[in-house]
Amino acid sequence: MKVIVAETAGFCQGVRTALEMTLETARSPEKKPLCTFGPLIHNRQVLAMLKERGVDEAATEQECRNRWVVIRAHGIPPEQRRRLKAMALGLIDATCKRVARVQAIIRKYARKGYHTIIVGDADHAEVIGLMGYTEGRGVVVHSPQDLDRLPDDWPLVLLVSQTTQNEDLFQAVEARFRKKFPQGVVENTICGATHERQNEIRRLCRHVQAMVIVGGTHSGNTIRLAQTARECGVPTYHVETEKDLDPRELSRYHTVGVSAGASTPNWMIRHVVRYLESLEPAPRTVHIAIWRRRMEKLAYTNAASAVAAGLLTAAVSALTRLPIGYLPIIMAAFYAFAMHTLNRYIDREALQLNDPLRAAYYMKNRTAFTAAGIAAAFAALVSAGLHGPATGLFMVLILAFGSLYAVPIFQSRWIEQATILKIKDIPGSKTFTVPLAWASVTVWLPHLGDVPLGFGRLLYAFVLVFLLVLARTAFLDCLDIQGDRLVGRETIVVLWGEQKAGLFIALVLILLAAASLLGTYWKLGSPFGIFFAVAAAVYGVFFRFSRGRRIKDAAYLETLIESVLMGLGLLGCLWIWLESL
Repeated sequence: MKVIVAETAGFCQGVRTALEMTLETARSPEKKPLCTFGPLIHNRQVLAMLKERGVDEAATEQECRNRWVVIRAHGIPPEQRRRLKAMALGLIDATCKRVARVQAIIRKYARKGYHTIIVGDADHAEVIGLMGYTEGRGVVVHSPQDLDRLPDDWPLVLLVSQTTQNEDLFQAVEARFRKKFPQGVVENTICGATHERQNEIRRLCRHVQAMVIVGGTHSGNTIRLAQTARECGVPTYHVETEKDLDPRELSRYHTVGVSAGASTPNWMIRHVVRYLESLEPAPRTVHIAIWRRRMEKLAYTNAASAVAAGLLTAAVSALTRLPIGYLPIIMAAFYAFAMHTLNRYIDREALQLNDPLRAAYYMKNRTAFTAAGIAAAFAALVSAGLHGPATGLFMVLILAFGSLYAVPIFQSRWIEQATILKIKDIPGSKTFTVPLAWASVTVWLPHLGDVPLGFGRLLYAFVLVFLLVLARTAFLDCLDIQGDRLVGRETIVVLWGEQKAGLFIALVLILLAAASLLGTYWKLGSPFGIFFAVAAAVYGVFFRFSRGRRIKDAAYLETLIESVLMGLGLLGCLWIWLESL
């Protein structure tokens, strides 16, 4: 079965912010006990994840007494906020900014004496919160006909919408509102993300035989996504997890579209996609799926990263024309394997939030992975020592640095309030330390003895490798953005957002291509430098055309990303062999 995943599927900005604030507060020992007033978002699986992290859900105001309270993303009425503030230890306001904007609009007009008409669901948490700002002059409508029951003599009337409302419904209500209240004020407060998701559903329905919408059954925006798909005349299935799917029902379709509500995490979407792809596949699809799973295992085991780092030393040798043996290749491969394996295990909270299947694979084989990681670190150290005492000492330093990446090393009784307790907490640390380590272990360590005579060539190679691995790491950060955001891992994608990070990656690739071509022209290295520009171009194509597949094929894409470095390294081996003839 072919599955097409909507690019807009998954968490919206408001949900992401609410979760980030809640998890950040949960990590603070000073803000305990902690609860949310009502469900933070409408997704049972995410709420279960929060409970595992010590964040309870309070159903009543009294349950919030003497606790830190997170105001849910949907917002609450102002009177309720005042009561909670009086009885709680403190409030953390996670109200979505777009919902807060609607609250501000209603408050502004209510103070001028306006009646407020809200297009939405009267029992929805957001609408209940909005009604609290109407100063008793608010009414909720759910259809254009509901307007007919309202008085005709209201002099001042405001029309707004629940942020996750159906765009077509709001326009129909607006048309009748303008006829009934010609002097009325209309504010289309439907969230831009909601509008974009619904439009993408309409476009996607033209190319699929059925739609699967993933998200909570009580989530208003998810319900409306399903309604939008049904209005397009496409069979639509609204499910919370893959367990809700009927395999016999869905096996009738060859092409299925998948989208998800604003409260649905990537891992739930990925589970549904994998389940759908396993239904009644054609022989060719089976063959492709087998190879895809094999490539995913290369990512799961970190074998792809290890091979890529090892072969990259050959590319450096071809670029600098400095000799290289088998020890530096082994050294780099074992170092990359050890650091990626041990740090993924130590910092597995983000992995759990990005890809629970991969996290479960790690936990199932944790003894083997721990042993293999330690053995690889020892092998990297031995191979470096055999290469030379200086190389061995350098390896000890970078192994120590890499091993401490996710370990608290700055915490003490004098700085208990410090926000940076680990290397990984430094803004942008993950994105820049990985390429720095890779460039060190593939450029400097194998050629410490060549520094006096080949410093210029090595520095040039260091710049190219650093830029190449920087683009590779930032690209991988885009795949892991959801988990990184939720656990507070400071990558550039988390700091700047995907759009700015995309521009950053494009700039890095342009710099890499320019440096490789100009360096070749100025003879800073061998003509092999041209292939670094080719690698930059391949990464650019990958980044451009992978956006819609990052939820669906994250592990598969990770291996493809590493394969660019592998290919460059294999070309380096071939180049060295041809030059030796």
